[in-house]
Amino acid sequence: MINEEFLHFIWKFQLFDFSSLKTTEQYELQILNPGLHNHNAGPDFLNAKVKLNSIIWFGDVELHVKSSDWLKHKHQHDENYNTVVLHVVFEDDIEIKLENGAILPCLGLKSLIPEEYLNEYDFLFHSISNLPCGYAIGKLDSLFWTSYSEKLLIERLESKMHKIQNLFIESNKDYKECFYQLLAYALGLKINAEAMLDLAKISPLLLLQKHRDNRKLVEAILYGQSGLLIRKYNTDYPITLQSAYSFLAQKHKLKPNSPTQWKFFRLRPSSFPSLRISQLADFVVKSDAIFEQLFNFKNTKEILPFFKLQVSNYWNTHYVFDKTSKQSIKEIGKSTLDLILINAVLPFCFFYARKKSDTDMLARVLEAYQSVNYEDNKIIRYFKEAKVQVKSADKSQALIHLHEHYCIPRKCLNCRVFNQILKQE
Repeated sequence: MINEEFLHFIWKFQLFDFSSLKTTEQYELQILNPGLHNHNAGPDFLNAKVKLNSIIWFGDVELHVKSSDWLKHKHQHDENYNTVVLHVVFEDDIEIKLENGAILPCLGLKSLIPEEYLNEYDFLFHSISNLPCGYAIGKLDSLFWTSYSEKLLIERLESKMHKIQNLFIESNKDYKECFYQLLAYALGLKINAEAMLDLAKISPLLLLQKHRDNRKLVEAILYGQSGLLIRKYNTDYPITLQSAYSFLAQKHKLKPNSPTQWKFFRLRPSSFPSLRISQLADFVVKSDAIFEQLFNFKNTKEILPFFKLQVSNYWNTHYVFDKTSKQSIKEIGKSTLDLILINAVLPFCFFYARKKSDTDMLARVLEAYQSVNYEDNKIIRYFKEAKVQVKSADKSQALIHLHEHYCIPRKCLNCRVFNQILKQE
């Protein structure tokens, strides 16, 4: 299936036989500059430079599947198209004249585009595979991946900046409050992320820090606001939290969320929200030292110990209130710690460095992804099955972004992978 997007790609990268070119009017044609791809209104490529016979022309290039599309799109009535010096089409089916009556030179690409390019694009565009180019992507060399992975990683971080920017504005441009909410979201993993974020929003860090010398009061506010204290308990710890929360809620005019928002089903006990809330309390207690490291980020080695968040003693023998379990130290596990670095710590540091125009810190953040383990999820498995090497989080984050923003929407023509595969054909 030929469409204009594909023709734009072919023209932009000059992926056709441009030796001994002639227009349909039999003018000898040399493409000195294909022009700048225009994503706004007007001709498709601006400021092109072409040589027709012995005359050099400066102007714009317009592309269509058929030359008659010029009339179909009503360009003949739009003065913006009077600057077009070359009409590039897949199939020339009609002669086009400009407003001044001059014939618009036309280049037909139908016989110039290699057949394998047409077949390759058609195959990828209609593929139902999770990874359309999986048959060839594993053959791309490490040099290609080194440059493209960094570009994709930056794209992913910039897309995450939109969420962080929203949290930053909602928290009255308070960096500490913003990070606290982002961390809560990351601690919830996917299933309880939104519930943890809501909890953080109704339990402001500024309020919690007033009580950080007494962890039990921090937990009383967090568990109270979570709604998990809205029931009758039989053991001392939850009863103590209920009593403390009752006083603090009246003092600070707090209102709890509904406990029904929390998901326990099909979660590993170590990921239960009851434990994550206690670990969030641990962050609050340590927050002053943590923020000092965040705002002066050097590397993950220095910051890692601060995020080995632990639960309070009660939770070492419980997963939920009132039900005793075998004693174990329930600190953040290695895989969860990596996810917190990937989804909260490093994106926030990237955001903070951008805000402060700190290019050195930006570089350190990008480098830090190389020291973090890659995620083990189904998207990364797609790429590994296709023989793509993944050794650290810089590559896994790049591949996740590639899959979400290029593979799923089939934006192959905007992807360097597709371009590189064509070059290797």
